Amino acid sequence: MREVYEVKPANLAKAQEVLGKDDLTSRQSIYVRTAASLDIKSDKTFIILDGNADALKKADELLKTLAVKAKNKDEILKKFDAIENASAEGFGLLGM
Repeated sequence: MREVYEVKPANLAKAQEVLGKDDLTSRQSIYVRTAASLDIKSDKTFIILDGNADALKKADELLKTLAVKAKNKDEILKKFDAIENASAEGFGLLGM
């Protein structure tokens, strides 16, 4: 399961800190991407959390004053996946 949170730049360090210090959320996959890196016009940064339902619920609690769930989650994940897949394909070519 995945969730996408929008974080203002001023709150990013604190958001990463609280997720990293929590025993449950810190064991999940956490990705941080700027909107610009995903070709989205915004000054926001996105935290993409890939984990189990309990971890996502805990992240909601931890981030309630620091971030909001992204309204365009599907668009963000589609762009994120496309970039990640392209990167993985590029690494495959290095072994040739």
